[in-house]
Amino acid sequence: MKRFSDFKFKRINEQEVAFGQNTNVTKEEPQTEEFKKSGVAKFASKIFESRQMAHVFHLQTRGDGSYAQHIALGEYYDGILDLIDSFIEVYAGQYQIIENYEIIDTTDAIDRNKVDYFVDLTEFIKSTRYTDISKEDTHLQNIIDEIVALIYRTLYKLKNLG
Repeated sequence: MKRFSDFKFKRINEQEVAFGQNTNVTKEEPQTEEFKKSGVAKFASKIFESRQMAHVFHLQTRGDGSYAQHIALGEYYDGILDLIDSFIEVYAGQYQIIENYEIIDTTDAIDRNKVDYFVDLTEFIKSTRYTDISKEDTHLQNIIDEIVALIYRTLYKLKNLG
């Protein structure tokens, strides 16, 4: 079984939809329903992964600045649960229940740098947020903005308070 981190993500050419070359796709849902379901499940799985990774990092802190890092990571893994729950519940209320989540594998946590992990996480979110969730779904995009803000607050604390 593939780990989530082994997946490569590809953007859909939004111009084809915008110029009406695919008349079976509505403006509100520019991707096929199957793609949307799998993309949203992968997106949510990555956020769940980040919660687990933060908890592992939290439990591995030691040395200079470890208390500040320990607290920052604890705040992240506590805060991200409410945000991902909100995202998934709102999505399910609008579309349908998300299924086929990826298996969370945190074996890379031992070898990853905390800061690098969270920087990569923000890059993942920025590169997939508009392919997995419509720009018009501003209520969902707002929750994603809150997730990104929490990541950047965590990065601030890891870089400057640790």
